[in-house]
Amino acid sequence: MSSTLAVRVNPPSGNEVSARFSVGKKSFTVRTSANVSLASGATPWLAPGLLAAMRQNAALDIDGPLDSVALTGAEEVQRIMSDWYPAQMHATAILQQETTNETLAGGRGVGCFFSGGVDSFYSTVKHIDEITHLIFIHGFDIPLDNEDLAERTLRTLRKAAEDLGKPLIEVRTNLRQVHALLGLDWESHSHGSLLAHVALLLTDHIGKLYLPSNRIEGELEPYATHPDLDKHWGSRGLEIEHDGNEANRPMKVAAFADSEPAMNNLRVCWWNKDNDYNCGHCEKCIRTMMNIKIAGAEGKCATLPADIPYDVYNRMYINKPGKHGAVENLKAMDDFGYRDAEMERALRDAIDRPTWQNQIFHARQLAGLAPQFAGRLSLENGHRAAVTKVDG
Repeated sequence: MSSTLAVRVNPPSGNEVSARFSVGKKSFTVRTSANVSLASGATPWLAPGLLAAMRQNAALDIDGPLDSVALTGAEEVQRIMSDWYPAQMHATAILQQETTNETLAGGRGVGCFFSGGVDSFYSTVKHIDEITHLIFIHGFDIPLDNEDLAERTLRTLRKAAEDLGKPLIEVRTNLRQVHALLGLDWESHSHGSLLAHVALLLTDHIGKLYLPSNRIEGELEPYATHPDLDKHWGSRGLEIEHDGNEANRPMKVAAFADSEPAMNNLRVCWWNKDNDYNCGHCEKCIRTMMNIKIAGAEGKCATLPADIPYDVYNRMYINKPGKHGAVENLKAMDDFGYRDAEMERALRDAIDRPTWQNQIFHARQLAGLAPQFAGRLSLENGHRAAVTKVDG
């Protein structure tokens, strides 16, 4: 290890905090803002800085004392991540060992990350009497340059939060883009540390944070959020709990099927064609529409069509998560005693489809999506170029 990744924390400006990440000739500024006050200091930058240093095989140098519990947790994170990804994530030295044991005020609330999806609605409804704040992050799954979709989403989630009787904390950050420029893979390495960064910035408001799980116990594998990992991102003033891995997606939908805020505002789409809140035709939308039918809630969801487009599903490329979802839904039909011959045929076809046929569907899908992919890639590259130009 011959290099150092330096994280230089800037003085806060209103409800925005920022820090400069520098390693070798690369240098970028991460900016995070919110509609509430954010904590200052170095500790919220430990999680994203640590993973960037591990990926760059560099020592980590943060200017400022670090929470003693967070620093101990970072050692456990290093052990786990370097064990999971030995070729990419290298154990490193944290040069800043000055600690702080500042005690935060009591009476703070309980937060839950809230995208409007199946996992976050499940955790919210499950802990509705305990949760005091819901937290949405623009820059997590909606690109920063897509202001239109972000505003559409926020309008709906504000209504959902109001109906649930909880304030919505709205956060904006470019950390995902900076992490990508530093070589981190979003799903495998990065997104858990982004969530930890945001959680630690909100310790003036919350003392506990629920991080909704998207995996079920027994099917867990190395991933950027994980029950063995997330708990180590906390501090003396913040407990982080990975929540919901006792239930799969059909079980989660069944658990909130009678919740009007959930069924009126559910957001699951990964494609968002034409910036639709839910397109109703991508694999994830269709998978969730099946979840809803199996749960006996057909017609209750205001944000998804009631009729499943089996003609689309039967010609659709089914990737690994999609095949897993098909297996999950087929099993749920048995578990829930739901009978639907057309759905069962579609699911079995998706599961048993020959590889060559699935690859043909994949090629056709890519050809059909090429113009929109090209547009999105251009926007993403343009955004990254802008980050490099301004901060490089």
